Amino acid sequence: MQRLHLLCLSLLVLGCILDVHCGNNVLDCCLRTSDNPIPRRIVQRYQIQLVQDGCEIPANVFITVRGKRLCAPLEAPWAARLREKLDTSSARKVPNKGN
Repeated sequence: MQRLHLLCLSLLVLGCILDVHCGNNVLDCCLRTSDNPIPRRIVQRYQIQLVQDGCEIPANVFITVRGKRLCAPLEAPWAARLREKLDTSSARKVPNKGN
């Protein structure tokens, strides 16, 4: 019984090591970006993708109202304006707890 526990533990540790070091951790990263501006009316929210998070390229990831992920260059001026608009509209939706 102790051998079985040791074997299971060894397999678990080996699986974790392979997951981290063999690239089996699947991140949902943008592999390329598009320079085409995205209309505000179809975007629900956004995320920032960074290289230090394990992705190959930095990007704005805009999530549409239908759940699609649209990738835009991180430094694109139109993408920065869209992020600002989304931040402003989400700040307005937060209820004021002081009232």
